[in-house]
Amino acid sequence: MTDKMHILEIYDTEDYTGPNPVKLTGQFVVHGPENSQYYILKPDEPLEFDGLEIDCLAVRPHYEGDPINNAVESICTVGIARPHNGASYQEGIIYGFNDFIFWKVGKINPSHHE
Repeated sequence: MTDKMHILEIYDTEDYTGPNPVKLTGQFVVHGPENSQYYILKPDEPLEFDGLEIDCLAVRPHYEGDPINNAVESICTVGIARPHNGASYQEGIIYGFNDFIFWKVGKINPSHHE
C-alpha cells in the first residue's frame, strides 16, 4: 500500500457533476491486460456517477510508453477506469480487459491534502 495522496483533475465532465478535482489516496499497483499496470486509488469520499457509488479508481498513464511510476510519483495525464458495480481490486491479482470500465481522462498530481 502506498498511502500517497493525490489530486485528480477529471477532463470532459459534461456527464459528471461530482467534485473536480478529486482528492484520493494511492493504494497499490495491479497488473492488467497486455502487461499494463494500473494504480488503484481510493477517493477521500465516494464519487457518484449515473447513480452508482464509486469507491475506487484505477488509473494508468495515458501515453504509451510512460511508466506507471509517473502516475504514482509525479504529474501525469492518465486514463481513468473503475471496477464493475460492487467489485473492487485486490493487490497481487492480474486483471483482464473486462475488469475495468474505462471512464475518463485526467491529470494526476501528488498532493499533501489532509
